[in-house]
Amino acid sequence: MTDRELIRQLRSGNKNALTGIVDRYYEDIYRFCLYLTADETESYDITQEVFLRFMKYISSYYYRNLKGYLLIIARNLCRDYFSRRDREDYIRMSNPALLHEDDGAETGGAGNKELEHTELRYLFQGILSRLPAEQREVIALRFGEELKFKEIAEVLGCSQSTAKSRYRLAIARLRKEMIEDED
Repeated sequence: MTDRELIRQLRSGNKNALTGIVDRYYEDIYRFCLYLTADETESYDITQEVFLRFMKYISSYYYRNLKGYLLIIARNLCRDYFSRRDREDYIRMSNPALLHEDDGAETGGAGNKELEHTELRYLFQGILSRLPAEQREVIALRFGEELKFKEIAEVLGCSQSTAKSRYRLAIARLRKEMIEDED
């Protein structure tokens, strides 16, 4: 069944059509959110919110590309997450009593390879998090979702040349950050 048919059924009141949309796009949306936030729990919550928002505003959906539309919602929700997190960090930094709230560290029993993989993932996510949001989004869409630059431009609401420029800047900055982290 095509996206268009699922949307038509959903608008006519068939709530089971939502299951088809969720089954088709959930993993892609979750992976995109995880790529941007580097937080599994937040990514799960944001992905859920994407589909809730989609249902809430289904009557105003007129895009040709459903996955692109869902990615736009996800991108906006991720930006809201970062804004909220920045506000919370500012409040924590303003109140010294809150700074030492979560100092307890857990040690896991993971094997060496799993631990190395986790360390590399966190290292890469740390480097990725230093990119400006626009560049991080392009990287997530290009590598995480394997979109072409034309599709990336549609999702981000910019020209194709802007998407390519952000990509080149992001790759150059990632290389620079990796070299600096090695030293």
